[in-house]
Amino acid sequence: MRFSERFKIAPVYEPVDTEAGLDGDSINMGLMHLFCYALTFGAITGDAVLKFYVGATVGVKTTAIAFAYRLSSADFKAANADLYGAVTPVAAAGLTLVAATFDHRTVLIEFDSQAIPDATPWLTIELSAAATASLTACVGIGEPRNASNAGTSVL
Repeated sequence: MRFSERFKIAPVYEPVDTEAGLDGDSINMGLMHLFCYALTFGAITGDAVLKFYVGATVGVKTTAIAFAYRLSSADFKAANADLYGAVTPVAAAGLTLVAATFDHRTVLIEFDSQAIPDATPWLTIELSAAATASLTACVGIGEPRNASNAGTSVL
């Protein structure tokens, strides 16, 4: 089986300056076993807050939830850019993306569907407004409950 048939690759938001803040596409965790968000950051000059919410339908942000992340060990193209640090827990209040720390790095955030309430299976990422430039993109990779070459949409 091909990688693209075994895993669900979902665009969460396109490369953009998130200075004004944004909500990414919602993911239906009821159709996933696991889901990993891969956020890539370019130039960041203003701090923003990253949060995740669960909701009963697409785009509904009922409850902020805690999560954990791993940060790449180096900037893009550096020798250790593909190595990730320890898992770091974050309270539901969110993660402040300090420009000096996250500039030109990758952040991985994984969710297990068993941790998401059945009544609110839709998971939505939110980036708050930053005072200045915050260039980023996000793609997700999930392990679907039912793999196929066509698959079921999770967005």
